[in-house]
Amino acid sequence: MSGGLQPTREGDVILAREAPFRLEGGSSLQPVSIRYAVYGELNERRDNTVLICHALSGSARAADWWPEMFGSVFDLSRDCVICANILGSCYGSTGPASINPATGQPYGPDFPQIAVRDIVRSQARVLDEIGVERLRIVIGASIGGMQALQWAVDYPRRVEHCIAIGTAPL
Repeated sequence: MSGGLQPTREGDVILAREAPFRLEGGSSLQPVSIRYAVYGELNERRDNTVLICHALSGSARAADWWPEMFGSVFDLSRDCVICANILGSCYGSTGPASINPATGQPYGPDFPQIAVRDIVRSQARVLDEIGVERLRIVIGASIGGMQALQWAVDYPRRVEHCIAIGTAPL
């Protein structure tokens, strides 16, 4: 079904405009841009959201890299599927290729270390910005599975079901 499936909506959420986004390793970033894509529509009760967490090679456009999930596992007449780029990604979120405001040059190797918990906190902030309070499912494989597990640990009241594939807890 997804062959060329386009997001219903995609965009960027800018975090840490006024206060730095503190990272687990002690560094911070400001501002932070997180790219996201939405497939389908949020229902009236706002309880049909699926968050797909991607691995290092993925992007917010989940239908491009996990097409077999759309139309079989996720039915866009029922599900609102959201995927947010990981912090540090090269697909539109703040990462090593982004300009370091302190130097005016790309961060490159000076980009701070990012933890899975940092990625999940940035995703939670994106969902807050776009008005999603609860997830019916959070799913991911590999590092995306680590994110799904972290969601279940850090935000248990926001997550109904966690599906972690081919991963291990941190």
